[in-house]
Amino acid sequence: TVSQFSVNPLRPLKKSEGPQLLETNIVENALIKFGSLLQVGFGEAGAKIITANLSDGNIDTNIPGTVVTAFFGFCDIRNFTDFTEVLQADVVKVVNGIAEHVHNAVYENFGAPNKNIGDAFLLVWKPQGRIKVQDVADGALRSYIRIIIEISRSKELSRIANKTDIQRRLPGYYMRLGFGLHYGWAIECTIGSTRKIDASYLSPHVNLSSRLEAATKQYGVEILLSEDTLLLLSPMVQDLLRMVDRVTVKGSIKPMELYTFDVPVCVSRGGTLGLDIDISDNQLTAEEFFKMVPPATDQNYRQQFAVAMDFYIGGPDGSQADWNTARVLLEACLETRPQDGPTKAILEYMSSTANPDGSQPQSWQGYRSLDKK
Repeated sequence: TVSQFSVNPLRPLKKSEGPQLLETNIVENALIKFGSLLQVGFGEAGAKIITANLSDGNIDTNIPGTVVTAFFGFCDIRNFTDFTEVLQADVVKVVNGIAEHVHNAVYENFGAPNKNIGDAFLLVWKPQGRIKVQDVADGALRSYIRIIIEISRSKELSRIANKTDIQRRLPGYYMRLGFGLHYGWAIECTIGSTRKIDASYLSPHVNLSSRLEAATKQYGVEILLSEDTLLLLSPMVQDLLRMVDRVTVKGSIKPMELYTFDVPVCVSRGGTLGLDIDISDNQLTAEEFFKMVPPATDQNYRQQFAVAMDFYIGGPDGSQADWNTARVLLEACLETRPQDGPTKAILEYMSSTANPDGSQPQSWQGYRSLDKK
């Protein structure tokens, strides 16, 4: 055990068999506990990254990183500042309660938590081995849906959200998170010095997942996926999503379509999703999972919305756009779903930028700049 630990302190250790001297047994148990603590601290994926930077038992921060392709997810706890000011030290219970759901759902769907950043989590799904990229993509989306539903059904988190001080500050509040998901390359590496290191991923694609999460607030949705992510989902799952806009983001000039999955609401919050369904079984096929958890919007609504978006965008260069027709169709969508975030967001944007006659501006090219962060 001691020799194994000296070579690689992040390698899982097992207690030796057979009789041992008391002092040796104490040392071995201490090393096992210390090694376990390191592995939990870095996470499974992080431990592998850190191990690659161990040289003769010492940390070498000059080893180049590795280019990998993966799905990068970013999720954020809504109203965290308010929670912190009201709950003070007890806010840790909220963060760790949510982390339990986030980490388990991601880990059990081909992913790995990478960083806990106060009110946010960086998550990574790296296709590897015999697992199909399509299955990993579906698993990443399933992770998000499972997290949202499990948190909405958590009695303990609901109890905290319903505290008098929180409801006084945020009337009607319930526990909410926002999620962004993007696929691309990144440098898998260790960042820091011999005094402090972290396993990390460096790339504009990682930043984009954070920007997508931030944009969920603008569109009034819980999940936003990039076009690159959508194209890797299974066809059956792709059909359940809807495109909510075409944008450019900071740091990129290439227009990108944004998609969402309309997560069904549990009956405890006035929705139709039962409280007794078990979606934690990662052996469920995609068909079985999404049969249990269909989108809150039906196919007719998604098709109606898609037609409206076609008139809004107007083709690859925007030349076929007809905002007056798009407005009529979107207002019809709003009659069906009065609180639909994407519909309201597009109508608001058109209202603020259209010509006096309601038509699209001459500069319209089929996309807009998503400047807010």
